[in-house]
Amino acid sequence: MRNLPTAQSPAPRPPPHRRNRILFTIALFKFAKAGILIVGGTLALCFRNADLSRIAIHWVNRLRLDPHNRYVDWVLDHVALVHKRQIEMLVIGTFIYAILFSIEGVGLFLEKAWGEYLVIVEISLLVPVEVYAIAHKPDLLRTGLLLVNMLILSYLVHLRVQTHRRKKVAGR
Repeated sequence: MRNLPTAQSPAPRPPPHRRNRILFTIALFKFAKAGILIVGGTLALCFRNADLSRIAIHWVNRLRLDPHNRYVDWVLDHVALVHKRQIEMLVIGTFIYAILFSIEGVGLFLEKAWGEYLVIVEISLLVPVEVYAIAHKPDLLRTGLLLVNMLILSYLVHLRVQTHRRKKVAGR
């Protein structure tokens, strides 16, 4: 007669998965950008039927700004040129980008290859646009964002190449 255990022994657990902290950080960055865009798009949506010139003048007076200051005057002149259709297009574009950044964030958070590829394609397509914008109007914020995007792109390409090499070696 065989000696059978009375209680089932638990199945061996696989080693715990170590989260890639850099991917996690990039995912948080993508989620933060999506959140900012959602807030911005929602605010723009709230103002699509508003008289922006009247609102701008109200805030200039409320903040006791000099309406004859060249910067304030420039803002007031340009706010008057904004139309409802432009705001609606801004809202649509903002929400589309928020959805894209959210999808990228989920893919990176879950450490999925498709998330990495999506970010690689998105950044690769936008780098020429960012460089063009910086060339025509140098700006510290734009330059900083370009640098961050280039670092993200470099890391993700490096990660994909490493993964491909590991699979190739394991397949031999």
